Amino acid sequence: MSTAWQLLAVAVLMAALNPSSAAAQTAADSPTSDLPAGSKLWLVAGGSFTTLRGDCQTCEGDYPYRHTGGVYVDAGRRIGSRLDVGLQTFWSRFDTGGGHINATHLDGIASFRPWDAHGFFIKGGAGMALIRNWIDTIGSGSINSKALSVVIGSGWTFRPASRLGLQLVAEQYAAALGDLQTATGEVPDVMGNYWTLGAGIVIR
Repeated sequence: MSTAWQLLAVAVLMAALNPSSAAAQTAADSPTSDLPAGSKLWLVAGGSFTTLRGDCQTCEGDYPYRHTGGVYVDAGRRIGSRLDVGLQTFWSRFDTGGGHINATHLDGIASFRPWDAHGFFIKGGAGMALIRNWIDTIGSGSINSKALSVVIGSGWTFRPASRLGLQLVAEQYAAALGDLQTATGEVPDVMGNYWTLGAGIVIR
């Protein structure tokens, strides 16, 4: 009789240990379970509605707001389930009374989602802006210039855990062109501000 009770106790103990062993194994695997499956590619491509306003430190004129469309592409690598890093290209063209402005921003960026279960993200970065065929409003002649570019933004990604999703984003780009030499003289500390509302396709 004592042997039967001992066998029964051993059976109950083994049954109790099996779930805890499985739970321990699941817990040990959990650090990698939050990473999305598939490749490490992060790619976003879309379009935007963009508003531009230029200004300078000593300018007396009131420069107008200009509106146009733009396109942007983000490409890089996923560094976990909530952080993406890579490069962003943003291009827009503005028509003015004397010509047009082609602006291309090339920035290194990072996009971070504070919560796994939600699509809200914040992003930021810095790089270079290339301004081409710019007809300045206070003089004649084209200006081709390079500038320091800074970008900040936030938005929402629908289906953030899927390989294919949709993104809505609001961003601001600042291009510090410095001193520009125009037909009427040097213009100091020129700054261009770009505000964008965009939508794009996300591939992970």
